[in-house]
Amino acid sequence: MADAYGHPEVDGEVRDRRSTWLLVMVALIVALGAGGTLFTLLRGGGVSDTATVVPAPAEGVVPEGYLGRWEARVDGAGTQRLTVVQGRVGERVLTLVVDGAGHHCVFTASLARKPDADGTLRLSAATVTSGAPRSSCAPVAPTTLTLTPDDHLKRTGQPGTRAVTYSRSGSD
Repeated sequence: MADAYGHPEVDGEVRDRRSTWLLVMVALIVALGAGGTLFTLLRGGGVSDTATVVPAPAEGVVPEGYLGRWEARVDGAGTQRLTVVQGRVGERVLTLVVDGAGHHCVFTASLARKPDADGTLRLSAATVTSGAPRSSCAPVAPTTLTLTPDDHLKRTGQPGTRAVTYSRSGSD
């Protein structure tokens, strides 16, 4: 026998199939969510409060000859260690560490555009990422990197500034 709305009567009560269906769906969604969370945690994908190191891009436009670590000793300015990694236009490709009498500065710069036809790299202005004392470290104007015929790296800034020539560093 059915009531006025077409629902079957069971012991005088009307069974609402829609609410039963809704409860089953909610229970299924909760179970799937819990299972997904458990799977993620068991596989090591849990929440971490440590910094993540992002690897350098595997592909990019920086010519192979520039990649690696370079070092220069500059009279009156100390030691400069420069690292060039692979990257695309707009990505950080250069880290420069300058250690002198009483100061330590770390700079980074991005590739400003694709390499010139001769392979010359044009970099954005370098930003200071750390320094001690910080007041001794000032942002560096856009620079140009070129490889010399004798396998050195030459970094030049704006006209009137002194170019620095780097040799390959043995510590990679």
